This record gives sequence, structure tokens and C-alpha cells, in this order.
Amino acid sequence: MKYSGILRIGFKLLVNDKTKFSALLMGITFAVFLMMQMTAMFAGILNRAYSTVTNIGASMWVMDPGVNTPTSAIPMPNYVLDAVRSMDGVSYAVPIFVGGTLAKLNNGIYQSVTVVGLDDSSLFGRPELLEGNIQDIYADNTFIVVKDAEFRKLGNPKIGTSFELNDHRATIVGIARVASNGLNGVPTLYTTYNRAIEYLPTTRFTISYILVQPKNDAAVSDIKKQVTKLGYVALTKEEFNKATADY
Repeated sequence: MKYSGILRIGFKLLVNDKTKFSALLMGITFAVFLMMQMTAMFAGILNRAYSTVTNIGASMWVMDPGVNTPTSAIPMPNYVLDAVRSMDGVSYAVPIFVGGTLAKLNNGIYQSVTVVGLDDSSLFGRPELLEGNIQDIYADNTFIVVKDAEFRKLGNPKIGTSFELNDHRATIVGIARVASNGLNGVPTLYTTYNRAIEYLPTTRFTISYILVQPKNDAAVSDIKKQVTKLGYVALTKEEFNKATADY
């Protein structure tokens, strides 16, 4: 009874002044809203930071040990791809190119873009097409553009729209969507691996990552050990995402 009386007095002190009580409720509500908003923004930034890994969807990624994020690839020599393909437990392995350059639009404006070069044979990691035919990517000078928040920066291109990439003609043959937008705020283009390394100035080595499909879950640890002996790192998709988030 003693404690109930104290609680009753406390409740009356809290709600008797309706103005103060309303202001208190509004303040608490706004504070909770801000905490939820900041948490959601932070989670969104992390998701966008490893959007490349999410969109490509490979089970394992082989990379240089110095790589911190998917967009900061360090090129590897071709022999690494051959070595990975010959490893025990590897079902298949394909190269991928991830790089950036400037696109010159028809109105003369230059726009930064991210170019993803997919393995010519398998097109592993290709995005879902909204318009166009994926086979058209094998034609001359062809690219697929991702329709995301940055799409308008290329002038809302349509199939047949053309522009320049490093003095090369580039033609849009497909419009696609991906699971996660990038963090850097630039449009994304997909093409074949060989066209990407032809259009974009690169170092002597051109493989950004090697995408690996293990034969089974038990083979993952063995693949990691074999890649480590080569002087490189093999991470699962989840491990790469965590490493990016930690960085």
C-alpha cells in the first residue's frame, strides 16, 4: 500500500500538467525516432558498402591481401586464375573486373561510372534484365546499365543510347536491376571482361577478383589454405561482407 501510494502521487505529478506531459511524450518519441533513424542509416551504409558482393552473388572471392572493400580491388596476374581452377575442391572459377572511369554523354557532360566486366563465357554474376536480351552483350561496344538511384546521372538512357568511354563508343543494349545500390553514388555498367579491360586503362594485371564455386561446404577450408600458399586470400561471401563492414 505504501508503494502504491507513492506511485499514485508520482503518476499525478507526471500527468497533471498536460502541457508538460505532452512535451515529454513528444521529446521521447522524437529521441526514439532519431535513434532508429541513425541505426537504419548506418545499416544502409554497410549494406551499400558491400553491394558488389551482394549483387554478384559468388560463394567465394579470391583477392589480394591488401583489399579492404569490394570497390578497391588490387589486380592479380592471370596465373592465379589458372592455379585456383586446378585446386582440389573447386567446381569452377571465373575472373571479374571492377573499375571506374569517365563517360562522356551526348550533351558533353562527363560522368563517373563503375564498370563491371563479367566472364565472357559464363557471364557469371550478371544482373536481372528489365529490358533487352543478355546475348546482346556480345555485340560490339555494348553495355548493360543498372536502373537505380544513379540512373538519371546518365541522362535516363534507353536501349540504343550511346556515349563515350575513353574514346570508345559504348551502346546500351540492356537495362537491369540489382539487389543493392552502390555506396559511391555513381552509375553502374556491366559488360564482358575482355571489353572492360580493353576500354579501361589498367595495370599489367587485370583480374580484380576470382569468383569461386566450391564443390561442397567441406571444400571451403581447403581452398582457403591452398589460396593462402599462393600469397592471396580466399573469403566466403559472408566473410568478405564482414571484413568490409569492419573496415
